[in-house]
Amino acid sequence: MASRAVAVLLGLSTCLAASTRVPDVKALYDGHRWFALRDAIDSTAPAFYRGAAGCAFNDVQDCEEILRSIIRSNPRSEEAAEARGLLLSLYHRAGHVGQALAEIDALLAAYPDNHSLRRARGLFGALGQYPDQSVARRQRSTISCRMKAGNLFVPVSIRGRPASYIVDTGADFSLMSESEARRLGLAIHEGGASVTEITGGTMGVRTTVVDELQVGATILRHIAFLVVGDDQQPFVDLAPDERGVLGIPVLLAFEAFRWTADGTFEIDVPTPRRDRREANVCFDGATPVTEGLLGDRRITMHLDTGAIGTQLWPKFAGDFAALLSQSGAAGTKRVTGVGRSVDVESITLPEVRLRIGGFDTLLRPADVLVSQTLPAGQRDHGNLGMDLLGQARSVTIDFRSMMLVLK
Repeated sequence: MASRAVAVLLGLSTCLAASTRVPDVKALYDGHRWFALRDAIDSTAPAFYRGAAGCAFNDVQDCEEILRSIIRSNPRSEEAAEARGLLLSLYHRAGHVGQALAEIDALLAAYPDNHSLRRARGLFGALGQYPDQSVARRQRSTISCRMKAGNLFVPVSIRGRPASYIVDTGADFSLMSESEARRLGLAIHEGGASVTEITGGTMGVRTTVVDELQVGATILRHIAFLVVGDDQQPFVDLAPDERGVLGIPVLLAFEAFRWTADGTFEIDVPTPRRDRREANVCFDGATPVTEGLLGDRRITMHLDTGAIGTQLWPKFAGDFAALLSQSGAAGTKRVTGVGRSVDVESITLPEVRLRIGGFDTLLRPADVLVSQTLPAGQRDHGNLGMDLLGQARSVTIDFRSMMLVLK
């Protein structure tokens, strides 16, 4: 099944003025080409783009200091609006809903008719009734994990009750089914919240908050969950205590985690400090993106541990058109999100070899979607799932140094 990622698409149509000294930087920013932007800027680059790169590579201090300065200097400018959008993504993925909501309200004051902003206001307004997520204790620990039907499950404890939830870096928020919320005795809040999921459709959701979540020795507080029906994926075929998904706000709070093929999951693992220019992971909004190689050509793929299978997207079809014309077979591929499934025109290759996280992987067969379900399909080459990640003996996702390491 494809990723259950949900996204808040702001849809701002501002247009920043290009710098006459570095005219390519604006194009890199507009194209969400974060790795190329990082490589193109230096200390003399315009402040906005340095702040944008800081946000993409999760340098929270750099991001906030630079972008707050831009907002203070000219709060009604288009550049300030873009800065607020970047800060919104920073706060969203950290579970700081109150700060995210403040940025949405400031943007709505400038763009009151923006439909995507209003939809985002409905979602974050529903979540804003809860305190921001916080870390009560982060401690290195090793626990068991298991694979089931292509999903990675880890044990959790909520209100002293055990459960086993999916680890999903592709989910902008954590999710649980209605029956799981009832089993745990959680209050489910109605509201006008909706999300956009991987098929491009929107769906209404309800919300709840987990006061305390324990995973290993790490304890998080006030974790917001979106609540969906038990008849929606990925919960249809799961046991009652498996109907939960740990999304990016929870996983980012772990800072660095690793799982191995023999069934261990480590939280807060020690990792070497690296310079930002060594990083092979960045954030596009709340979505982690990794840079890899096909031969000697760079590719970017969404890092999605909630996706069972890897998919290649329209950008791959465009950039590697010769490969598709040589050995591709036309067909359709079903893409499944939380709320619906759609059939998408595709081309299937017998195999594609990708170097991901310093490790050689083999995608066989390789499905290439040639029509998009989300705008990211035109910007990035695909969605990296557990079929390729699972070819390594160990996988480390390090949000401190923004590194993916497969061994």
